[in-house]
Amino acid sequence: MELGCSRLVTRLDVPRRLRRAILLNDLSLVKRIVKNNPRYLQNPDFEDKSNTSLHLAAKHGFTKIAEFLIEAGHDDEAICRNNDLETPLMLAATAGKEDLGVMLAKRFPECIPWQNKMGLDALMLSCKSGHGTLHLIPTLLNLHPAILASADFDGNTALHHASAAGELKALRMLLQYGANPLAQNVYSWTPVHYSASAQAEAYFKTLIIEFEKKKAEDAREKRERERQRTGGVRLVTNEDAMAGMSGLAPRASSDRQRARDDAAIAGLPAPGMEWSPVEKRRALTPTEGRGRGWFDAGRPRAGSGD
Repeated sequence: MELGCSRLVTRLDVPRRLRRAILLNDLSLVKRIVKNNPRYLQNPDFEDKSNTSLHLAAKHGFTKIAEFLIEAGHDDEAICRNNDLETPLMLAATAGKEDLGVMLAKRFPECIPWQNKMGLDALMLSCKSGHGTLHLIPTLLNLHPAILASADFDGNTALHHASAAGELKALRMLLQYGANPLAQNVYSWTPVHYSASAQAEAYFKTLIIEFEKKKAEDAREKRERERQRTGGVRLVTNEDAMAGMSGLAPRASSDRQRARDDAAIAGLPAPGMEWSPVEKRRALTPTEGRGRGWFDAGRPRAGSGD
């Protein structure tokens, strides 16, 4: 009878010992426990949202242990999720464990767009944490570009969450990848309305103008190249006239339009310059008067064409 009780205690103690080995980041001990007790590989903790061994390693950023667990078959049958429908990738993104998050995203790209009980995906959680701007956010967007337009249950995109958290680097990166700054949630609020401070709001608006200007310049250059290409075809019939049309006219038009754009953003840093909203700079648009529409004041006035 005593021997049976001893065996029972030993079996019950394996889950606790495995979790402790993971928390100690002791890879050799984790390997030994899993090898001797393979049935406890996933080891869900029912007192902690049913987080598995991989959840625990992801939350604390233990990449080597996470790699071992995956190689041992932790998620061979299905990607594990806890009671809040969170994947290990989500926990890594929330905790700012960027290297481990990148590894999980590459191993299990199909789980990138999955959402938890609150409707948040890994990109939104990474933007809120502010620790994924170096590698994790680009990895998520490159592996699953459609996630950029995803929204939670309230209609908030990753840009909404980055703005509310005051994560300015994440804001810039999302805009670089093409996030829509005018996207509205179910309450008709755009990301800029959730700016954490007046300085952050001014910086956000400056970023939007900067990227919209770049998009306009790229579109204008594309049209000029198209005109030059079609002009080159017509050179066969009228070489001199077409040379003047493809050379002087587009150049003069481009210079005039560029001058208008420069005047429209007078007083702002040139595209590509890094500056902090906490610096004492004059905002392009006032932060008051939201009722008129936040972007109206920053929109350049149409030229006369002269």
